[in-house]
Amino acid sequence: MFRLIISEFKQLTRKPIWLFIFAVTIVVSIFLPRSSITHLTVIPGMVYFIMIMSLLLSIYGAESARADKTQQVDEALSVTPLYRKYFMAKLIYWLMLSAFIYVLFYAAVLSYIGLIHSNITSEDVYRSLVYTLLVWFIPFFFSILIGYIMYSWLPSFYSYLFIVVIWFLTMPYNSMIGLIPRNWSGWIINGDPNIIQIFSTNPLESLEINRGYFIQRIFMFLILFSGYLLAKYKIQTKIRITAALLLVISVLLPLFSPYVPYITGGNSLSPSSVTFPENKGQSQSGYRITKYIFHLNHGQSNHELKYTVYVEIEAEQDDIEFALLDDFKINSIHMNNKAVVVSRSGNLVKLQIPEKTGILQMDIETDSFIPIGPSTIQLVSTTAWYPMIPDEARDPYNNAIKEQYEVHWEPANHKQIKSNLQRLSRSHWSGTAYGPTFLMGRFTEVDNVIFPKYQTAEKTERINRGLAEIFDNNNKKYNKLEQLPPYVYYVSTFYGMQANPDEAYVYPNVFPNQEILNLFYLKKGEE
Repeated sequence: MFRLIISEFKQLTRKPIWLFIFAVTIVVSIFLPRSSITHLTVIPGMVYFIMIMSLLLSIYGAESARADKTQQVDEALSVTPLYRKYFMAKLIYWLMLSAFIYVLFYAAVLSYIGLIHSNITSEDVYRSLVYTLLVWFIPFFFSILIGYIMYSWLPSFYSYLFIVVIWFLTMPYNSMIGLIPRNWSGWIINGDPNIIQIFSTNPLESLEINRGYFIQRIFMFLILFSGYLLAKYKIQTKIRITAALLLVISVLLPLFSPYVPYITGGNSLSPSSVTFPENKGQSQSGYRITKYIFHLNHGQSNHELKYTVYVEIEAEQDDIEFALLDDFKINSIHMNNKAVVVSRSGNLVKLQIPEKTGILQMDIETDSFIPIGPSTIQLVSTTAWYPMIPDEARDPYNNAIKEQYEVHWEPANHKQIKSNLQRLSRSHWSGTAYGPTFLMGRFTEVDNVIFPKYQTAEKTERINRGLAEIFDNNNKKYNKLEQLPPYVYYVSTFYGMQANPDEAYVYPNVFPNQEILNLFYLKKGEE
């Protein structure tokens, strides 16, 4: 088999046109967007050039199948022991060729950034290497297989047309335009299925490999390997039965997998303000909260999060209201082990409690809250991801109340978590705050300013100076001495800004001029 693989490489070098095409594609892929290739975090943005390389590799695979047809390899080897070895050697050769092209591509990008910008860290190399192995290398190999299989089944000019169609349907571009529903397209994308989300609503997920990626790659390999066997072994019944069984198994994977590779949701975040039905949620009187106890369970798939919360309350009446974003569904609710009557209207939850004092237990889950991703989480204290007093949710800066919080959570990325509560152990947090904040992902803290690493300290400092200038101008205009709270978090949870007396949460790419006016300077009804 080794000799067969060497023979394939020799055949490639005898006609170096393909090596030349691949090399030119790599050079062009770096030269054209060179002004943007300043850091390894921009690698997902090279998606269009990876798509072109994948198309070229599919055409190369079709040309390889055409060469086999022309040389009548099937007829010549089908009656010899070399037949099976030859086509297994083909697979290994394509895997090695894909690896060779991938290494050249990645090394070229790495060298350019290192030599021109000197902006490389070992952490970025590791993360980008893992990402590109799953999103560049494996799709390169799959692309060759797609081209070879298509021409083997349809040995004519039309196979190239079908290759282009399949390339279009399985490339990340399809996830951009939404031609196929996400729960389907996410499984067939030969690349990054979340390219739109990581540049819009879920930037923290950039370069992150969630568990669904691995299952999706296995799914695609089983389909393509089955197609390859069915295309080349048209007589051997046992092999064709094996291929059919692999095909059935591959189709079942998406149906039973606990993880999905894709992230659903729109391409924009919600505004920073929470809304309630008219004349609802106007008062926080009627009950008092003394303590929250959370048990969190992050599903590590799409936007899945479940938690049980125990709320110690003292009420003056039987009917009380909570604010809870409508992305979060209440599965069950009890008070002192007694049933609670629940009604809901948007972000407002109305409860008819059986007793005025005790512990309210709620089981809550979401699969649509955008700040929760398969590998990252942004839960902030000013957002009603947990049951809040309505007035506090509407205006946490003026109405927030400090309560005691205890949180139990066994996270996957326990080293990448920042919270405004004190961490007592790997899975236990506690403290008194205006609300619990949990950020799981790549964040950095400098002088009480917490920001995502993709933002860079220099860019964050420019935003800080811009915010300080906005406060200076407004303080002069309104004759006040307002300033940001002691802790500032830059998060992609919503557009704009939210704040309580201790913390401000700011979307990192837009100056929240209007939110600053509303929160710190204008009273209700002023303009």
